[in-house]
Amino acid sequence: MKKQRIYCSYCGNKIISKEQDGKARDYCPTCETFYYENPLPVASTIVVNDQREVLLVKRKKDPYKDMWCLPIGFAETGEEVHEAALRELEEEAGVTGEIIRLIDVDTIDNYFYGSLAIVTYEVRVIGGTVRPGDDATDARYVPIMELPELAWSSNEKAVRIYIDLYKDSWAMIDSFKQLYPEISASDSLTQVTNEQKHFLSNVLIKILSTDNAEITGKWSGEINVKVPKLDRHMSVLRQINGKILVSLQKHLQGEIRGNDYAEFILIGAELKEYGIPLPELLTALALSRKTIWTHVIKKRILASPLEIYTTLELNNRIIFIYDRIIYFLAKGYGV
Repeated sequence: MKKQRIYCSYCGNKIISKEQDGKARDYCPTCETFYYENPLPVASTIVVNDQREVLLVKRKKDPYKDMWCLPIGFAETGEEVHEAALRELEEEAGVTGEIIRLIDVDTIDNYFYGSLAIVTYEVRVIGGTVRPGDDATDARYVPIMELPELAWSSNEKAVRIYIDLYKDSWAMIDSFKQLYPEISASDSLTQVTNEQKHFLSNVLIKILSTDNAEITGKWSGEINVKVPKLDRHMSVLRQINGKILVSLQKHLQGEIRGNDYAEFILIGAELKEYGIPLPELLTALALSRKTIWTHVIKKRILASPLEIYTTLELNNRIIFIYDRIIYFLAKGYGV
């Protein structure tokens, strides 16, 4: 269990509890110094292979000894959180990787460590062999739909978000394979001509421009039901969602590229000033992406290989653009 502070780290005298801003804090009357309990930064990774199995490690030490979890650990002084995620992945599971996208940011109060800010990334393996590290007794891939109870609730939340992110694409790939058994891997679906890509872009551009109000209205309804905490910020969020839809159109028209979303750094900083929590914002953006996706697939009938691939490719494009926007928004929050 986390030990309570007893003595001042500056003068060595005994500290007391004193109220500040409506909250009891540790206070040194000699130094006249308050101690602030800021959440400790923790990094975790979601690694999924082609068989839709998640890389898990079994904990060797407390807390949660002998329970399974995602590779996870504290960021060290002077280390970026994403760097800590990759380091912990190699130390705990024996593989090296590269960041694909930010999946979730969650804050929890843990009985052992205190307040934690857990940042989870999706990572692609680029080297190494799966093996347990110093802090693990086992490391292995487990089917994503058959996971054991995980040590950290934030891990389970991140996996749910990951599944929601990919389930539509998985369903499309599975449908394609059933219709065309000769297709053995998703890589086989990547052969598409420039003419088809141009067609896909035009389809999505037209949908975004003509159905903007309808898409935003559906998204607002999802927010009211699933993230009611953001209801009082809806006027601001509607504006941001409008900017995102415009950015989607510009990207598909070739007017902006993957790294040209720097304006969202300032937007992220503004949203932080408004008091909009980043975890809830990420959920809202996931719902925004999903709303576009569900709206698009209702416009298509999945009757041919091109139409099936069209829907899948459109979804992949939406995911990529949202990943870039989320990355820059998170930078605005300081993550």
